[in-house]
Amino acid sequence: MQPSSTEAAEALAAMRASQARLAQAADCPPSRHFAFAALMGGLIATPALPSFYALLAEGVLLLGVALVVRWDRRRTGMFINGYRAGRTRPLTFAILAVVLALYATGFWLARDRGIWWAPLATATVAAGIGYYASMLWQRVFRREMGVSA
Repeated sequence: MQPSSTEAAEALAAMRASQARLAQAADCPPSRHFAFAALMGGLIATPALPSFYALLAEGVLLLGVALVVRWDRRRTGMFINGYRAGRTRPLTFAILAVVLALYATGFWLARDRGIWWAPLATATVAAGIGYYASMLWQRVFRREMGVSA
């Protein structure tokens, strides 16, 4: 049995309404973008610490990620994975590439060159990029869901 054009139009309208609700839920407050930036900056800063404390700090940062996921689920009822298929995926991989490059640079300068403060400088850059990237990711996602930024 083929659906009628009325049923198809109703299904399409329901899908668009669902996408609009999802896009509205993804409208994060500035504090959420700051949390992402702080996690990125914190990760990049860890090579400035002695190895044991760096590992401890990375554990704290992993806890921070879990808390952000929990925060999102409490605020919106869901967590939208950054690796999801769609227009956000290339942006996610670009963010990952920048973060890995900054981490490697800070690590190399601190551990091989003895410039202990270099990870702190790269962490500052990473935090700024992280805040902007979080806002950009949200904008791309909301546009994909049919809501203008």
